Amino acid sequence: MKFRLKDIFSFKRGLPEGETSGTSTSTASTSHFDSMSWLKGLGYDVNLNTAMKFTAVFAAMRLRAETIASLPKHVVERTTSGRIDAKDHPTYKLLKFRPNNFMNIFSFWEYINACLDGWGNAYVIIFRKRGGVPGELIPVHPSLVTISFLNRKKWYRVVGSKYFDGTYSDDDMLHFFSLSMDGIKGVNPISYNSAAIKSGLSSTSFGNEFFENGGSIKGVFETEQALDIKVYKDLVERLSDLPNYATPILERGLKYKEVGIEPEAAQMLETRTFALQDIARIFNIPPHMIADLSRATFSNIEHQDIQFVKYSIRPTVKRFETELDRKLFFDDEQGRMETKFNLDGMLRGDMKTRAEYYQKAVLSGWMSRNEVRELENMNLAKGLDVFLYPVNQAASTEIKKIDNNE
Repeated sequence: MKFRLKDIFSFKRGLPEGETSGTSTSTASTSHFDSMSWLKGLGYDVNLNTAMKFTAVFAAMRLRAETIASLPKHVVERTTSGRIDAKDHPTYKLLKFRPNNFMNIFSFWEYINACLDGWGNAYVIIFRKRGGVPGELIPVHPSLVTISFLNRKKWYRVVGSKYFDGTYSDDDMLHFFSLSMDGIKGVNPISYNSAAIKSGLSSTSFGNEFFENGGSIKGVFETEQALDIKVYKDLVERLSDLPNYATPILERGLKYKEVGIEPEAAQMLETRTFALQDIARIFNIPPHMIADLSRATFSNIEHQDIQFVKYSIRPTVKRFETELDRKLFFDDEQGRMETKFNLDGMLRGDMKTRAEYYQKAVLSGWMSRNEVRELENMNLAKGLDVFLYPVNQAASTEIKKIDNNE
């Protein structure tokens, strides 16, 4: 096993006012492993690069990242008539189309969520234009950022990014973090759950080694006769030359005895299934979404999909919206302007379920037919903005108009 630490550049940019150059010096480091032999025991935490070699971790992170990235994002303004898209606001294009000069909006949010799930923290520098208006959003790798406090305010140091090194105030850094033990930064879900991830990696490694060796397990040859060195060497040579699945002819009273544990006895399949469920728990996703169908049925998958939106995606979306609203809008815009990740498309059921829902909404009078057409990506039609409702539920003034043929 080889373990290498590589120091990255020390901080060079200016410090916050009141802080000296000798205060809170920090360096960043990366670790590299060239084998998986270190998995024996629990001596080391699993790093992200190693954890993602386990297909369940890779699938879970990809699922959440792609789901968040694919959601429609809006900047809306609250008006007396309701919420409207604030297309003229400077942040609208940043969140809807182009966050910076080198990323599209999908890859931007995919990367942000990958950082959040892989390190427990995601950082985005807000580069502002004249007047403090946000002009670009630049994501920074979590391993390059350290947090310090000064005058009861957070400061972020970026070291090793080559182009964006510096110290940034809390107002100029979007910091999204998951479950936290101190309210300052999120815990790393990979290192905190190293034991569970190692179980999956170990079972995968064992399976690979088992099949690479022709599906055979360890054993010994026993005999009551004494073998001289010449006979021994001849025996070893002949057995070593046998291809996989060949049947050896044993002489001199040799008997083969297994000393390993059969995969069935070790419950390898059950272990790998349990490892998948562990990863599903860590990333808060239904097991069937990472191809564990052991508990999935046609009747419960749809409900699990809804639970995925409610208990996994929705809290993450709210985490993003809260931080964006706090730092992308000025004080006089707070409460009037807000960001929205639209989850409606993920909660839409099948055609039959949607048809029943729309029918009740239209006939109950709280949704117009044009609003239904818009949700189904259909063009608006003239005359369908009128709200319908049963006559026996109409207001008294409306009934009077009907009686008078008005």
